[in-house]
Amino acid sequence: METEKITRETARESIGEAAKEAIKAAEKETLREAREAKESAKILQIQMFGGFSMHYGGKAIALNRTESSKSIRLLKMLLLSLPEGIPKNELMDNLYDWNEKNSLSNRNKNLNNLIYRLKGQLMTYGLPEDDYVEIDKGRCHFKSRLSLVLDTRQFEEMVMAAREDGRTDLYHEANKMYVGELLPGNSSDIWFFQKSNHYKKLYVETIRALEKKFRKENNYMERLQLYNRAAMIYPFEEWQVEQIRCNLEMYRYKEARDIYNATMELYAREMGSPPTEKMQECFEQIELMDEGHKNMSDDFKRWKKMDEMFMGKNGDIRKAIFEEEQLRGAYYFTYPSFVDYCRIVERMGRRRELPAVLMFLTLSRKKNKGGQGKMNQQEQMDVLRNAIGDSLRDGDAYTRYGNRHFIVMLVQAETENCSDIFCRIEKSYLEKNGKGELWYYANMTHELAEENLY
Repeated sequence: METEKITRETARESIGEAAKEAIKAAEKETLREAREAKESAKILQIQMFGGFSMHYGGKAIALNRTESSKSIRLLKMLLLSLPEGIPKNELMDNLYDWNEKNSLSNRNKNLNNLIYRLKGQLMTYGLPEDDYVEIDKGRCHFKSRLSLVLDTRQFEEMVMAAREDGRTDLYHEANKMYVGELLPGNSSDIWFFQKSNHYKKLYVETIRALEKKFRKENNYMERLQLYNRAAMIYPFEEWQVEQIRCNLEMYRYKEARDIYNATMELYAREMGSPPTEKMQECFEQIELMDEGHKNMSDDFKRWKKMDEMFMGKNGDIRKAIFEEEQLRGAYYFTYPSFVDYCRIVERMGRRRELPAVLMFLTLSRKKNKGGQGKMNQQEQMDVLRNAIGDSLRDGDAYTRYGNRHFIVMLVQAETENCSDIFCRIEKSYLEKNGKGELWYYANMTHELAEENLY
């Protein structure tokens, strides 16, 4: 009896311990589920327009140097391939080059290691433990229980909805989402370039849809705002042409001229050449505005509105044409305007004797001696520009041509005078802390005109 009693008590104790363990396990599981639910409630926001950034739970994730790593490149490719995923072979082709040491088996192994490394990297950013990458039937997918907000998906879905329903308000929202080119840091990679081009076409679609709406409403300012944003995002896609035309339609000549001049400078500084023929002709073709007015000959209100805009600008014409203060030195032109000036000088020379010389100045780097530092080309071109302006007479003119050259028009001068003029420019350049080396070539304008060089 005593033994049976002890056995029952021992059994009860065992059952009690097991129950306690079960309760603890249940509580632990409940806590885990609650923690996971809390983590899942946090949103993972990823931006890829205008640059790459990640936010989790409202806090920015500091990528630092890891943004350029191969694992983050893998993450970008997976995100841009949602929801269909991307073939594993395509990933390997773009992440690993073919060579003797990189066989198919090695590339497959390297990719698997990279996926594992990406998972660990995301967790070091503070993201919860998760699979993140799933491989199914030869395709890789980004997979997470987190709520994901991706600007590229939102943008594309918004454009598709606007296209299907014909809703310009959705086009307007999509246009605002596009804050910059897709992943500009990866633009040299052909895979990302193709993706970028896809989103760029959708962005242009939003512009054209809204442009059509604003034209019907005679809403010039909203149209201009569209073009302004596009020109900031894509400065070399000739959106400045649209800006200029829109300003001309509003009789805003000064604003149109400022955009034109700024674009000339941008092309010369960044591309080392004048803009395209379309851009060069834009400012000269004022008849584009007249053509626009012909199409509204029956619309008295629009004519009246245009005339009111013009009269409002009338007081600014004198300020736009004449200098408010008497500045000294040579006059700086943008390249197309300089060409026009040269042609006028050459025509004036047909009526009376007006000798004029074109001087071509080139800035080159000095050979480093004694550990001299590297020369900042752009900075030195600005120094040379100031030196030319200060060294020449009021009637002379000059322009920048490319990354290393200036062209100078010297009126009432002969080629024999160029050596002294060059010495003045060179002296002024060196006094302004010029670090480059200058040389020049000169010729009479009538000789150049005969050769059709300008």
